Amino acid sequence: MILLGWVVTAMPLLFAIAFASHSLNRLAERSEAAIQDAALSVRLGWELEEDLTLMARILRQYEVLRDATLLEDYAEARNEWRHHATGFAGVPLLQPLAAQIAAMQKEEETAHRTLSGGATELKVLHEILVRLKGQSVALRDEAARLSAAERQQFRTETEALYQHLLIGIAVSLLLAGILFWFGQRLLAKLLEGVGRAVIALGNNLLDRRIRIKGPDDLRWLGKRLDWLRRRMLALEEERTRILRHISHELKTPLAALREGSSLLTDGVAGTLTPQQARIARIMQGNALRLQGLIDGLLKLQQAEHSRERIVPVPIRLDDLIQHTLETHKLAARDKRLRISGTLAPLTVMGGQEEVTTIVNNLVSNAIKFSPENGKIQILLSRQHKQAVLDVLDEGPGVPEADRQKIFEPFYRGPGTKTVAGVGLGLAIAHEFAAAHEGSLDLLPSPAGAHFRALLPLSAETP
Repeated sequence: MILLGWVVTAMPLLFAIAFASHSLNRLAERSEAAIQDAALSVRLGWELEEDLTLMARILRQYEVLRDATLLEDYAEARNEWRHHATGFAGVPLLQPLAAQIAAMQKEEETAHRTLSGGATELKVLHEILVRLKGQSVALRDEAARLSAAERQQFRTETEALYQHLLIGIAVSLLLAGILFWFGQRLLAKLLEGVGRAVIALGNNLLDRRIRIKGPDDLRWLGKRLDWLRRRMLALEEERTRILRHISHELKTPLAALREGSSLLTDGVAGTLTPQQARIARIMQGNALRLQGLIDGLLKLQQAEHSRERIVPVPIRLDDLIQHTLETHKLAARDKRLRISGTLAPLTVMGGQEEVTTIVNNLVSNAIKFSPENGKIQILLSRQHKQAVLDVLDEGPGVPEADRQKIFEPFYRGPGTKTVAGVGLGLAIAHEFAAAHEGSLDLLPSPAGAHFRALLPLSAETP
């Protein structure tokens, strides 16, 4: 199909090249013929005049000497003149002069028949030869005029052909450009289905069957992509099932471990030595950390498939942010953080738990990574039909090399090793924001980190 498109695109240019080649060859042949005719007409014109001069000279000599051999010389010169006259009349360029040359030949033939050697006949013939010589000079001048006219016509046709070639090339380029644009649009339209299918696979939209219309090769590619979609869907279901089973199997012994460590810490089994109490607290802390990791994995799994399960309800986002700040008040007070900002009264449409998770993860991250006596700024504003939540802190920020990885599960930058966490909060918040047809991005900031979440506003928001 691509080869056919290139051939169709090149056809106007090939036609223009063929037309130009044919026209130039025709002009070249005509130019060569015109040059040959002009040269031949000049040579024969001079030959006619020289022949008539020679004939007149021989005739005068015969009139004086009366030598019979001179008549033979005269006959030979006469034959040469008639031969040259016939050739002159046969030049294509001099066709308009053919009748005049024939009349000259007839006049000379008539006078030659009456030649008997008498003084009167010789005088008449001599006068005719002189008159024919004058006519030959006029013929030569007329031939020069015809040759000049032919050259002028050739020049005019050359200029016209040049203009036609320019117009033809311009039209051919225009047609080629139009055909190329049309072919590019057609190819882009055919490949658009492939692009949509790849984007759907990249966005983990595996429930949509992939069908690509077009030639056989594109349809075959669509079948391969749909096979890949089904394979990815099966792997995703298998991963979810394994994660769910593992989480369930881990929760039971983990609950017993937590309960046992709590009983030991509370002294139910007896008083513990300081070293035993420290060991029990380490066990309890790691059990809690493991519980948080399991809960995070389950929540991440839910976030990746939350688009279909979200039940959107109106949520006053400013009230939710205030409630979240109250929840983290003690943690912020321990680090003596200053939290400021402006919250516009906005109502968004989304899942209650999912939106709460987004806000909670952004606020908790800002508190965890802020230094002592740091400042956190929270801004809630409106942008068209979306609510814009900006959270800025004065923490270590995110290096430029890590900005593309910050939303990946379990990723933690080099400056976050001293802060507790498993690296799932931002990944979960990012998935929940995308499930609401919103977004969560890391914006450039001179110091600290600046996260921005976009969520759709409720239709009732003025």
